[in-house]
Amino acid sequence: MAKKTRKVLKQQSQQRAMQQAVANVSAVDVVATPAPTPAASTAAATAAAHSSKFETEGLQEFAYVKSDVRRSLALAGFFTVAMIVLSFIVH
Repeated sequence: MAKKTRKVLKQQSQQRAMQQAVANVSAVDVVATPAPTPAASTAAATAAAHSSKFETEGLQEFAYVKSDVRRSLALAGFFTVAMIVLSFIVH
């Protein structure tokens, strides 16, 4: 069996994160939502549907940010260490 590429692994990770986020949002909605009155139920249902839709879209849209920040911090740390080592070599 061929080794999975980074792109495939990243897509699978993003899908798992989205599924977990949707499950968490659903669990919180079920536990924390009091029984609404009939007049407020349609407005609350519409607002809940929109908020979960936007949260799911936000997770999809910005899922790459965490990996980019981690990569940037790793590079910054590497260059900081390299500069410190080079300062000892030069002096």
